[in-house]
Amino acid sequence: DDGRFGGPGPADSLFFSLERTPCFGMCPSYRIHVYRSGQATWEGVGHVEKMGLHRGRIGRDTLEALLNEAERIGYFGLEDKYDGPVTDLPSTLYRMVSGERDKAITARYKVPRELKDFGRYADSLLVPVPWRPVGAAR
Repeated sequence: DDGRFGGPGPADSLFFSLERTPCFGMCPSYRIHVYRSGQATWEGVGHVEKMGLHRGRIGRDTLEALLNEAERIGYFGLEDKYDGPVTDLPSTLYRMVSGERDKAITARYKVPRELKDFGRYADSLLVPVPWRPVGAAR
């Protein structure tokens, strides 16, 4: 894949991750990691249907869609952090690796609409994956 979905490293190197952190209320909290090979993990932390560690497979078309949308919104040119003095808001942590580009963003406060929309788009592609429980999460 010429490193577009992850860096120049091994086939299982990270391509994309999305983490939604807890809040003081009922916010869904989870972590999704998508690897260059298409392997992926879901870790449900709180207020989600699938709790614990799960594994799934992401198709190449989904990898393409995520990268294309990231390019469209200028993901790699966005700020590294959108934050402020408000402590009761959940954060969304993003990371994408494509070729030599490796960009992590912490988004909690005054987040650009394009980035929020990108997070919702990523959720729409990744949350419905048929995740299989690992170990004790069965």
